Amino acid sequence: MRTRLIEKSMLLGLGVLTLTRDKIVQAVNSLVEEGEVKAEEAPSIIDKLVARGEEEREELRKLMRDELDRLRISAPMASRKDIEALSQKIDDLAARIDELAGKKSGK
Repeated sequence: MRTRLIEKSMLLGLGVLTLTRDKIVQAVNSLVEEGEVKAEEAPSIIDKLVARGEEEREELRKLMRDELDRLRISAPMASRKDIEALSQKIDDLAARIDELAGKKSGK
């Protein structure tokens, strides 16, 4: 029970999402030195916290992918081909304007 409370406290207090294994080891070793965690419990706690961090990172990646997919569906992005086609149309229109302006001033 006490171990579970310590795990929850560390998850909340340290922000396991951003922790590296080395930082987790340092934090747990500090708790061992302070007598908050038994030395034989430390490896298990470290493994659980590292696993939890990896799970949360993967959840965040999935959330970001889902959000990007949602944005792509609601606001489709122009492809390189689309941009090149529009650029060509602009060039054609600019040439046509120049041609019409030349005819107008030549009258």
